[in-house]
Amino acid sequence: NWLRGLAILRHPELARDLAERQQYLCTLLEIRQAFPTCKLKSSVVLIGYSTELLQMGSNVTVSEGTVLAFGDEQNGYGKLSIADNTWLGQYNNIRMGAGDIVIGAGCLISQFCTLVASGHGTDRNIPIQNQTPPKNRRGIKLGDDVWLGAGVTITPGVEVGTGAIIGAGSVVTKNVPEYEIWGGVPAQKIGDRK
Repeated sequence: NWLRGLAILRHPELARDLAERQQYLCTLLEIRQAFPTCKLKSSVVLIGYSTELLQMGSNVTVSEGTVLAFGDEQNGYGKLSIADNTWLGQYNNIRMGAGDIVIGAGCLISQFCTLVASGHGTDRNIPIQNQTPPKNRRGIKLGDDVWLGAGVTITPGVEVGTGAIIGAGSVVTKNVPEYEIWGGVPAQKIGDRK
C-alpha cells in the first residue's frame, strides 16, 4: 500500500495540492496558537489572510465551510474583529475587502449568512470589475448579543445595534437600532425584544 501511495505522489497536480493543503494547515495552526480558546474548523476557507487582519476574543467559534475573505490587491484588504463568546455557524460568507467587519460579543451568526463590507462602484463609464469600492459604503458593525437567522445578508456600511435580531433570509440595507427585530427583503422593523 505504501508503494502505491508513493507512486500516486509522482503526479504533479496531487503533489501541488498536498503542498498547498500543508501550507494551509500550518496557517490554521498559527491562528489556533494565537487564539487558543477559539475553535476554528479545518474546513474554514481563508482568502487574502495575514495575521494583522484578524482579531478574535476568547471562546469564538468559526464553523465548517465558513469563508473569511480579507480582500485582494485590486480592491484592498479589511480587518475582521470578533469579540468574546461569538459563534459563526456553518457555511457563512464573511467578506471584508476594502472595509472592516466588527462583530460584538455573544453574537449568534446562523448558517449561510453573508456579510459584505465593500462592493463596487456603479459608474456607467467604467467596467464594474475596474471600479473601486465606494468610500461612503464600507464596513459592517454588529453590536453585542446580535442574532442573525439563517441566510441573512448584511450589505456594506450597515450597523446592527446591540441585542438586535434579524430574521432568516433577510437582506439588511440600512442601520438596525438596538433590540429591534427586523425581517424581509429589504429588511424592515417587525418588532422589539421584550
